[in-house]
Amino acid sequence: MKSVKNNFYMLRLIWKECPWGVICEMLHWLIYRVGELFYSVFLLRFIVKSIEVGTEFSKVMGFLFLLLAYGCVTGVFNSWYWNWYRRKVKLKIDEMLLKKMYEKAVECDLSCYENPEFYDKYTRANSEILQRSMKILEECGRIFSTVVSAVISIVIIAAWEPIVIPVVIICAICSLLIDKKRSKLKYDCMVETTPQTRTQDYVKRTVYLQDYAKELRLGNMFFPLLKHFNDSVKQALKITSHYYGIAAWLRVLRELFMSFGTYLVAQGIIIFRYIEQHAYNMSDVVTIMNAATVLQSNIYSISWNMSYFIENGLYVENLKTFFEYKTEITENENGLIPANTKHRLTLKNLSFTYKGQAKPALKNISLDIPEGQKVAFVGHNGAGKSTLVKLIMRLYDAAEGEILLDGINIKDYKLSAYRHSFGTVFQDFKIFASSIEENVLLHPAQGDNDEKNAYNAVSASGLMDKVNTLEHGMKTQLTREFDDEGTMLSGGEFQKIAVARVFAKQSSIAILDEPSSALDPISEYEMFENMMKACADKTVMFISHRLSSAVNADIIYLLENGEIIERGTHMELMAENGKYAEMFNMQAKQYKESGGRE
Repeated sequence: MKSVKNNFYMLRLIWKECPWGVICEMLHWLIYRVGELFYSVFLLRFIVKSIEVGTEFSKVMGFLFLLLAYGCVTGVFNSWYWNWYRRKVKLKIDEMLLKKMYEKAVECDLSCYENPEFYDKYTRANSEILQRSMKILEECGRIFSTVVSAVISIVIIAAWEPIVIPVVIICAICSLLIDKKRSKLKYDCMVETTPQTRTQDYVKRTVYLQDYAKELRLGNMFFPLLKHFNDSVKQALKITSHYYGIAAWLRVLRELFMSFGTYLVAQGIIIFRYIEQHAYNMSDVVTIMNAATVLQSNIYSISWNMSYFIENGLYVENLKTFFEYKTEITENENGLIPANTKHRLTLKNLSFTYKGQAKPALKNISLDIPEGQKVAFVGHNGAGKSTLVKLIMRLYDAAEGEILLDGINIKDYKLSAYRHSFGTVFQDFKIFASSIEENVLLHPAQGDNDEKNAYNAVSASGLMDKVNTLEHGMKTQLTREFDDEGTMLSGGEFQKIAVARVFAKQSSIAILDEPSSALDPISEYEMFENMMKACADKTVMFISHRLSSAVNADIIYLLENGEIIERGTHMELMAENGKYAEMFNMQAKQYKESGGRE
């Protein structure tokens, strides 16, 4: 039942987007199925009856010409629909579903992407969405037209030999139940092989993407990857052999039911009644035999189409689960809009644990950041620095404690308006296959002000010298995904573009998570100098494991195991001679030794 509901769920989405496409699909298959019934039953009966009663040849030819005209009209319609209009329908449906999926993907909580079960469903939905939509529309058209044809066949048979009908239907129901089991086996096989498919996709991406090209050629990582690939293929073959082996025997059983019910029993009754009891004349025999054959074909088709119908419904369940996912961190349309252009951020007794983890990522964090303050969060990897930023940006909500913006809990604000107060760059930032200008603005430039804003942001990030060497300047396309002449920058240059995004955004608080991880010390110093100038009137929070970048901060927070263990200015912390001073001196020593070697 769920599978049927899922098919109609998809059909409603398609109807809402393109009702005429649904109508034309149904009409196309109705013409096909009813035409098949007409030609094989009514036309043949007309010809045989005409021979039996001696109908005038002119009337026979007149009927045939009418039939020819009907065939021409329906042929033109089917050709127009199948070869032209249906392609437009598919494009409209694809656009609607992909847009809906992308909007939902952006809306989903970040935690969804860290949930393997949910992410597997999303992956399956994403891989099947474009195929299943038109398959469902087609199967609905097939089933609708076949049912209409079957009903007409039943009415015809019932007029002469009703006993044939239950025999055929009972065997068809048995076949349908077998098909349902076969569809479930195929779906279970797909679900169980999802991890293997994901492994194979990862190896495929790793081998052909440029990101991994150098490491693969300078080391032997290809061989462990190949082993993972081979192991996944062997495991997938083992799983597939199990499920499809059972499915093959079920299909044999299904064919036995269909053949027994229709050919041996149903048509045997008709032949017996004609030969032994002389119950019909020849035109009646032709009518009943052909109607029974059409009914058998219809039931066979319904059974076959229903197996695909059920299979499609199982796949749609993944899509439906994704579309109907209730976001935990919602937009809060009626929420408050931050009123000030300058903000005070306060964290009170903040604690957070990732789902599935026993150890808290953050424990009892309390701090106060007034407007305009330059704050540094430092500590080893895994100390909780990036998690803190995710909570401030409301990518997650803390289970304990609260975050206040201007004294108001951030959950009371409209989400998009709250996040607009921040300009953020994460250490795992992404560059898009678009122009430098659009990568900085994160939207197409809309006039001179946007272009000037992007230019100033790139200048502040220290990338303008590089941009000036490019033929198309700020309009230069990054990567070669869409443009064969696109430019590939270095890791440090890409990072400067990410930092420029913060400068370009008209926000009062800048958050930079490891903004200088790909830069050399000199470039790092220049970037921070530029950043402090550009953000002189902004609150700045930056996260770094390089303590040298924290020297000029107004206050430094040292995190370890999710807790703030030290706080103060650089001079204050060095005077305390604690953990911060130990880490700073160690890094300074390593840098001096490295410089000495160079």
